[in-house]
Amino acid sequence: MAATAVGCSLCACSAIGGTQTDTAPPTATVSASQDTGSAEDAQDTQDDSDSDTFTVALDKTATWNNGVKAHLSGFSRGTSGEYASPSGKAYLAFSVTMQNGSKSSIDLSMVSLSCPDGAEEIFDTDAGFSGMPDTHLLPGKSLTWKAACVFPKTAKSAQIEIMPMDTSGSGWYRTAIFSGQVQ
Repeated sequence: MAATAVGCSLCACSAIGGTQTDTAPPTATVSASQDTGSAEDAQDTQDDSDSDTFTVALDKTATWNNGVKAHLSGFSRGTSGEYASPSGKAYLAFSVTMQNGSKSSIDLSMVSLSCPDGAEEIFDTDAGFSGMPDTHLLPGKSLTWKAACVFPKTAKSAQIEIMPMDTSGSGWYRTAIFSGQVQ
């Protein structure tokens, strides 16, 4: 994987199931819920504004104008292992699924994921947190992998940002801001 971008770089898409299991049981299950109660926010969100960003509830799907999608799921908490980087830190773990509905391949090493409050990404191969896949995602494919960010045990509000980069020469993507409460 390429070096982490914007705090905690992460992203991926492909029909390849990159699912990994955590070696240590999570200390609590996290239920994602949106910060606001409007019906519009409860739905999946399409990037249709002129802004550099668009907001999505933590447990919903972000869709860019060209059909690329990102979804976060499987939230849990834990503590990073002795050989993790950083070690002994409370974390928020989740799965990232990216689906390439565009007509061009996506270089997943160019996708960035930013953790809550700019916290560090956890790299712990024993727990299945190996970073962003270092591959290209072909059109029509999707990929799921596990990620974790340093997240204090008492923290409730999470904001995770994902921005794929378009290396086909047609431009760049807006940043999807996944936001909500976790328990």
